[in-house]
Amino acid sequence: MENFDCLVVGAGVSGLVAAEHMARNGRRVRVLEAAPHVGGCVRSWRPQGQYWQELGAHTAYNSYAPLLEVLAARGRLQDLLLRNKAGYRFRLASGRLQSPLARIHFLEALVALPFGLGRPKTGQTVAQWFGRLLGRHNYRQVLAPAFAAVLSQPADNFPAEWLFRRKPRMQSAPRKFSFSGGLQGLLEALLEAAPFELQTGVSVQGVRRVAEGFIVQTDEAELACRQLIVATPVDTAAQLLADAYPEAARILRGFPMSSSEALGVVVMAERVAALPRIAGLIGTEGDFWSVVTRDPVPDPSWRGFTFHFRAGALNRAEKLARAAHVLGVSVTDFLHVAEVTNRLPAPGVDHPRRVLELDALLVHEPVALVGNYLNGLSIGDCAERAVAEAQRLRGER
Repeated sequence: MENFDCLVVGAGVSGLVAAEHMARNGRRVRVLEAAPHVGGCVRSWRPQGQYWQELGAHTAYNSYAPLLEVLAARGRLQDLLLRNKAGYRFRLASGRLQSPLARIHFLEALVALPFGLGRPKTGQTVAQWFGRLLGRHNYRQVLAPAFAAVLSQPADNFPAEWLFRRKPRMQSAPRKFSFSGGLQGLLEALLEAAPFELQTGVSVQGVRRVAEGFIVQTDEAELACRQLIVATPVDTAAQLLADAYPEAARILRGFPMSSSEALGVVVMAERVAALPRIAGLIGTEGDFWSVVTRDPVPDPSWRGFTFHFRAGALNRAEKLARAAHVLGVSVTDFLHVAEVTNRLPAPGVDHPRRVLELDALLVHEPVALVGNYLNGLSIGDCAERAVAEAQRLRGER
């Protein structure tokens, strides 16, 4: 039986950053990933040649310092791609595009703002806190659909304290960026001369607690480790820890999940010349949350659009027809098409309390939970949690 200092289950942002920090000072670390590639919720579609398009997470920021520090260690910071400035527009039922500012009732905002500023976010939902900040009408008209577009799910009950947390920025990186090959290309760059091992296409079936640490059962073999990091979706984490940590698994099973269906389409740029260069569209009609474009990192010949549909709202043919209608083209104009289902946590206002309960339960245990359900959904939140938990397991905090 192979023996490791640490095994990491999951090769998304959380797992790779955690493995990097655990592998320092010569520790033997292996990352186990069920998929044939790294990425997790980062899904960069590469239909042909050098062209890529995001089907999952779309944008990264220089406030994602824990991730950028690993990239800098590989000497790849200069390979970040600057995203051009491009705004979002609301798409109305008539097909007309409208700027967010045109939807704001400024008198309501001026009246509400003095009473909303400075209010604590703790214990408040997004709807409560931002509704008081700019007024309930402005929240319904502007912020609610905009937040839902970003999160691909209703954001009203999301914990307000998780949004817009102040974080240090890496000044040497662009404020917004992507990477050659998309954000998945960035994660692949982290594997260059990595101090840890990676094994893809390996599914973890279960975890047993033993005196020396853990026995991890995969579909190929049993592996032993002193410490374990679970970097999977929350429902998978609950299954893996059911025997070793039943109380933690019980808490994890209380974290709800949501799904959205991404449809990526590529068209010749001249076919959509009438559509201005934008970062994306915010849906107002109910079948899709958003349309995110490739325009901020333009291609000389193609334009790409990723529709984030509500789960179960439309079948494939209906999605294609809807996408063609929104873009003002025919389905036959689509050069390439891809579909994926993205699964994300659906956190509520009590989510931070549950995380504190979970952390208190495991604080002295040789196991760590990392992922997008613990302190926010963004790539930066994932990396931040991964560093903190790796430091805990290494005895540094």
